[in-house]
Amino acid sequence: MRLAFIGILILFIFLMSFGIQSVYPDQYKTLGIRHTDNPVVCIFEPDILYTDKGEDIINAAYTSISLWQEGLFKHSPNGNWRFLVVTIPLEDHKYKQASQFPACTILIAFEYTNVETRSLGYTYLDFSKSYHKYAHITLFTHDLKITHHYDGGGGEQAYVKSTFEIKPFSVVALQNIVTHEFGHALGLGHYKITDYPIYTSDKPWIDASIMYYSINPADNEVAKPKYVDIKMVEAIYKEDGFGGSVSPPLKVGYYTAGDSEICTHKCNIFRQ
Repeated sequence: MRLAFIGILILFIFLMSFGIQSVYPDQYKTLGIRHTDNPVVCIFEPDILYTDKGEDIINAAYTSISLWQEGLFKHSPNGNWRFLVVTIPLEDHKYKQASQFPACTILIAFEYTNVETRSLGYTYLDFSKSYHKYAHITLFTHDLKITHHYDGGGGEQAYVKSTFEIKPFSVVALQNIVTHEFGHALGLGHYKITDYPIYTSDKPWIDASIMYYSINPADNEVAKPKYVDIKMVEAIYKEDGFGGSVSPPLKVGYYTAGDSEICTHKCNIFRQ
Protein backbone atom coordinates (compact mmCIF):
# COMPACT_ATOMS: atom_id res chain seq x y z
CA MET A 1 0.00 0.00 0.00
CA ARG A 2 2.80 2.37 0.93
CA LEU A 3 4.63 1.63 -2.34
CA ALA A 4 1.44 2.18 -4.29
CA PHE A 5 0.94 5.54 -2.56
CA ILE A 6 4.51 6.59 -3.31
CA GLY A 7 4.06 5.54 -6.92
CA ILE A 8 0.85 7.56 -7.22
CA LEU A 9 2.56 10.56 -5.59
CA ILE A 10 5.48 10.40 -8.03
CA LEU A 11 3.06 10.14 -10.95
CA PHE A 12 1.08 13.12 -9.60
CA ILE A 13 4.24 15.23 -9.27
CA PHE A 14 5.29 14.28 -12.80
CA LEU A 15 1.89 15.17 -14.22
CA MET A 16 1.83 18.44 -12.29
CA SER A 17 5.29 19.34 -13.59
CA PHE A 18 4.27 18.48 -17.13
CA GLY A 19 1.09 20.48 -16.70
CA ILE A 20 2.93 23.53 -15.43
CA GLN A 21 5.27 23.44 -18.40
CA SER A 22 2.42 22.98 -20.84
CA VAL A 23 -0.06 25.54 -19.52
CA TYR A 24 1.93 28.48 -20.85
CA PRO A 25 3.90 27.29 -23.87
CA ASP A 26 5.46 29.83 -26.16
CA GLN A 27 3.50 30.34 -29.33
CA TYR A 28 4.72 30.76 -32.88
CA LYS A 29 2.27 31.87 -35.54
CA THR A 30 2.32 30.97 -39.22
CA LEU A 31 0.75 33.12 -41.92
CA GLY A 32 -0.53 30.41 -44.21
CA ILE A 33 1.59 31.27 -47.26
CA ARG A 34 4.37 29.35 -48.95
CA HIS A 35 6.63 29.99 -51.95
CA THR A 36 6.38 27.15 -54.45
CA ASP A 37 9.87 27.74 -55.82
CA ASN A 38 13.12 29.43 -54.83
CA PRO A 39 12.22 33.03 -53.96
CA VAL A 40 13.52 35.78 -56.22
CA VAL A 41 14.40 38.62 -53.86
CA CYS A 42 14.45 42.14 -55.32
CA ILE A 43 16.08 44.83 -53.21
CA PHE A 44 14.98 48.28 -54.32
CA GLU A 45 17.71 50.90 -54.14
CA PRO A 46 16.79 53.53 -51.52
CA ASP A 47 16.00 57.02 -52.78
CA ILE A 48 18.92 59.43 -52.33
CA LEU A 49 16.37 61.95 -51.05
CA TYR A 50 15.80 59.66 -48.04
CA THR A 51 19.32 58.63 -47.14
CA ASP A 52 22.95 58.99 -48.14
CA LYS A 53 23.69 55.45 -46.92
CA GLY A 54 22.00 53.63 -49.77
CA GLU A 55 24.89 51.27 -50.46
CA ASP A 56 25.28 50.38 -46.78
CA ILE A 57 21.54 49.70 -46.49
CA ILE A 58 21.57 47.46 -49.56
CA ASN A 59 24.53 45.53 -48.15
CA ALA A 60 22.66 45.17 -44.85
CA ALA A 61 19.68 43.68 -46.71
CA TYR A 62 21.99 41.19 -48.45
CA THR A 63 23.46 40.27 -45.06
CA SER A 64 19.99 39.66 -43.62
CA ILE A 65 19.14 37.28 -46.44
CA SER A 66 22.50 35.53 -45.99
CA LEU A 67 21.79 35.02 -42.29
CA TRP A 68 18.55 33.21 -43.16
CA GLN A 69 20.23 31.12 -45.83
CA GLU A 70 23.15 30.17 -43.59
CA GLY A 71 20.80 29.20 -40.75
CA LEU A 72 18.64 27.11 -43.06
CA PHE A 73 21.57 25.20 -44.50
CA LYS A 74 23.05 24.69 -41.02
CA HIS A 75 19.94 23.36 -39.28
CA SER A 76 18.12 21.90 -42.29
CA PRO A 77 21.02 20.74 -44.48
CA ASN A 78 19.01 18.54 -46.83
CA GLY A 79 16.82 21.30 -48.16
CA ASN A 80 16.91 23.58 -51.17
CA TRP A 81 17.24 26.98 -49.50
CA ARG A 82 18.74 29.10 -52.26
CA PHE A 83 17.63 32.69 -52.77
CA LEU A 84 18.18 34.57 -56.01
CA VAL A 85 18.89 38.17 -54.97
CA VAL A 86 19.07 41.18 -57.28
CA THR A 87 19.22 44.92 -56.76
CA ILE A 88 16.77 47.13 -58.66
CA PRO A 89 18.25 50.60 -59.39
CA LEU A 90 16.25 53.63 -58.31
CA GLU A 91 15.52 54.77 -61.85
CA ASP A 92 13.99 51.38 -62.64
CA HIS A 93 11.55 51.27 -59.72
CA LYS A 94 10.68 54.83 -58.70
CA TYR A 95 6.93 55.53 -58.92
CA LYS A 96 6.23 51.86 -59.73
CA GLN A 97 4.13 49.32 -57.85
CA ALA A 98 5.18 45.88 -56.62
CA SER A 99 2.81 44.25 -59.08
CA GLN A 100 4.90 45.71 -61.92
CA PHE A 101 7.77 43.34 -61.02
CA PRO A 102 6.30 39.91 -61.77
CA ALA A 103 9.69 38.18 -61.57
CA CYS A 104 10.12 39.24 -57.94
CA THR A 105 8.51 37.09 -55.26
CA ILE A 106 10.01 38.93 -52.27
CA LEU A 107 10.44 42.69 -52.65
CA ILE A 108 12.34 44.87 -50.18
CA ALA A 109 11.70 48.62 -50.40
CA PHE A 110 12.70 51.59 -48.27
CA GLU A 111 10.68 54.69 -47.39
CA TYR A 112 11.63 57.80 -45.44
CA THR A 113 9.55 57.60 -42.25
CA ASN A 114 6.29 56.19 -40.93
CA VAL A 115 3.89 59.05 -40.27
CA GLU A 116 0.93 56.80 -39.47
CA THR A 117 2.17 54.34 -36.84
CA ARG A 118 5.27 53.55 -34.80
CA SER A 119 5.93 50.46 -36.91
CA LEU A 120 9.55 50.07 -38.03
CA GLY A 121 8.45 48.19 -41.12
CA TYR A 122 5.76 45.90 -42.45
CA THR A 123 5.22 43.11 -44.97
CA TYR A 124 2.32 43.05 -47.40
CA LEU A 125 1.37 39.63 -48.75
CA ASP A 126 -0.46 39.05 -52.01
CA PHE A 127 -0.76 35.35 -52.83
CA SER A 128 -4.20 35.72 -54.38
CA LYS A 129 -3.10 35.54 -58.01
CA SER A 130 -1.79 32.42 -59.68
CA TYR A 131 0.61 34.32 -61.93
CA HIS A 132 2.31 36.50 -59.30
CA LYS A 133 2.42 35.63 -55.63
CA TYR A 134 4.66 37.95 -53.67
CA ALA A 135 5.62 39.45 -50.31
CA HIS A 136 6.39 43.17 -50.29
CA ILE A 137 8.57 44.34 -47.40
CA THR A 138 8.63 48.06 -46.63
CA LEU A 139 11.10 49.54 -44.15
CA PHE A 140 11.55 53.08 -42.90
CA THR A 141 15.02 54.62 -42.85
CA HIS A 142 14.16 57.30 -40.28
CA ASP A 143 12.39 57.36 -36.94
CA LEU A 144 9.73 60.01 -36.34
CA LYS A 145 9.22 61.08 -32.74
CA ILE A 146 6.28 63.38 -31.99
CA THR A 147 6.14 65.11 -28.62
CA HIS A 148 2.99 66.93 -27.50
CA HIS A 149 3.53 69.83 -25.11
CA TYR A 150 0.96 70.97 -22.56
CA ASP A 151 0.70 73.91 -20.18
CA GLY A 152 -0.39 72.85 -16.71
CA GLY A 153 -1.03 76.37 -15.44
CA GLY A 154 -4.44 77.07 -13.94
CA GLY A 155 -5.00 73.48 -12.94
CA GLU A 156 -5.87 72.19 -16.38
CA GLN A 157 -3.63 70.67 -19.01
CA ALA A 158 -3.88 72.88 -22.08
CA TYR A 159 -2.31 71.79 -25.34
CA VAL A 160 0.39 74.18 -26.49
CA LYS A 161 2.21 72.61 -29.45
CA SER A 162 3.77 69.52 -30.92
CA THR A 163 7.42 69.12 -31.84
CA PHE A 164 8.80 66.67 -34.35
CA GLU A 165 12.18 64.97 -34.29
CA ILE A 166 13.38 62.80 -37.17
CA LYS A 167 16.49 60.67 -36.78
CA PRO A 168 17.95 58.00 -39.08
CA PHE A 169 17.97 54.42 -37.92
CA SER A 170 21.40 52.84 -37.73
CA VAL A 171 22.39 50.40 -40.45
CA VAL A 172 22.41 47.57 -37.88
CA ALA A 173 18.87 48.46 -36.83
CA LEU A 174 17.73 48.40 -40.44
CA GLN A 175 19.45 45.05 -40.95
CA ASN A 176 17.67 43.59 -37.93
CA ILE A 177 14.33 44.87 -39.19
CA VAL A 178 14.97 43.37 -42.63
CA THR A 179 15.84 40.03 -41.01
CA HIS A 180 12.59 40.11 -39.05
CA GLU A 181 10.39 41.12 -41.98
CA PHE A 182 12.07 38.55 -44.22
CA GLY A 183 10.73 35.90 -41.86
CA HIS A 184 7.22 37.19 -42.55
CA ALA A 185 7.94 37.02 -46.28
CA LEU A 186 8.76 33.31 -45.86
CA GLY A 187 5.46 32.69 -44.08
CA LEU A 188 6.36 33.14 -40.42
CA GLY A 189 4.20 35.06 -38.00
CA HIS A 190 5.30 36.36 -34.64
CA TYR A 191 6.90 34.44 -31.79
CA LYS A 192 4.98 35.02 -28.59
CA ILE A 193 6.56 34.49 -25.19
CA THR A 194 3.90 33.54 -22.68
CA ASP A 195 5.99 33.25 -19.50
CA TYR A 196 8.38 36.17 -19.99
CA PRO A 197 10.80 37.10 -18.49
CA ILE A 198 13.03 34.04 -18.68
CA TYR A 199 16.12 35.34 -20.42
CA THR A 200 19.41 36.54 -19.04
CA SER A 201 19.12 39.80 -20.99
CA ASP A 202 16.06 41.77 -21.93
CA LYS A 203 16.47 41.13 -25.66
CA PRO A 204 13.99 38.44 -26.71
CA TRP A 205 14.51 39.29 -30.41
CA ILE A 206 18.14 38.24 -29.84
CA ASP A 207 17.76 35.40 -27.33
CA ALA A 208 14.42 33.81 -28.23
CA SER A 209 13.47 34.44 -31.84
CA ILE A 210 14.10 36.98 -34.59
CA MET A 211 10.33 36.86 -35.04
CA TYR A 212 9.60 38.25 -31.59
CA TYR A 213 7.01 40.94 -32.24
CA SER A 214 9.15 43.87 -31.11
CA ILE A 215 12.73 44.97 -31.85
CA ASN A 216 14.53 47.82 -30.12
CA PRO A 217 16.05 49.92 -32.94
CA ALA A 218 18.40 51.63 -30.49
CA ASP A 219 20.15 48.33 -29.80
CA ASN A 220 23.07 47.65 -32.14
CA GLU A 221 23.50 43.92 -31.51
CA VAL A 222 23.02 41.92 -34.70
CA ALA A 223 19.91 39.74 -34.58
CA LYS A 224 20.03 36.37 -36.31
CA PRO A 225 17.44 33.67 -37.01
CA LYS A 226 17.46 31.21 -34.13
CA TYR A 227 17.11 27.44 -34.28
CA VAL A 228 13.37 27.68 -33.61
CA ASP A 229 12.98 30.13 -36.53
CA ILE A 230 14.69 27.73 -38.90
CA LYS A 231 12.57 24.84 -37.69
CA MET A 232 9.42 26.87 -38.25
CA VAL A 233 10.45 27.52 -41.85
CA GLU A 234 11.12 23.81 -42.15
CA ALA A 235 7.65 23.13 -40.76
CA ILE A 236 6.21 25.18 -43.64
CA TYR A 237 8.38 23.85 -46.48
CA LYS A 238 9.54 20.53 -45.00
CA GLU A 239 13.10 19.25 -45.13
CA ASP A 240 13.48 19.40 -48.91
CA GLY A 241 12.95 23.16 -48.95
CA PHE A 242 11.66 25.39 -51.72
CA GLY A 243 9.94 23.63 -54.59
CA GLY A 244 10.42 20.24 -53.00
CA SER A 245 8.48 17.11 -53.69
CA VAL A 246 6.68 17.34 -50.36
CA SER A 247 3.64 19.61 -50.26
CA PRO A 248 2.32 19.40 -46.71
CA PRO A 249 -0.93 21.10 -45.77
CA LEU A 250 -0.26 24.52 -44.36
CA LYS A 251 -1.00 24.92 -40.69
CA VAL A 252 -2.41 28.40 -40.17
CA GLY A 253 -2.29 29.65 -36.61
CA TYR A 254 -0.10 28.80 -33.66
CA TYR A 255 2.49 26.14 -33.09
CA THR A 256 3.47 25.64 -29.46
CA ALA A 257 6.17 23.95 -27.44
CA GLY A 258 4.09 20.78 -27.53
CA ASP A 259 4.19 20.47 -31.31
CA SER A 260 6.55 17.79 -32.53
CA GLU A 261 7.58 19.80 -35.61
CA ILE A 262 9.56 22.44 -33.74
CA CYS A 263 11.69 22.96 -30.67
CA THR A 264 11.24 26.17 -28.71
CA HIS A 265 13.61 27.63 -26.13
CA LYS A 266 12.12 25.33 -23.52
CA CYS A 267 14.01 22.37 -24.95
CA ASN A 268 16.99 24.05 -26.63
CA ILE A 269 17.38 27.72 -25.81
CA PHE A 270 21.16 27.73 -26.20
CA ARG A 271 21.32 25.93 -29.53
CA GLN A 272 22.80 28.33 -32.07
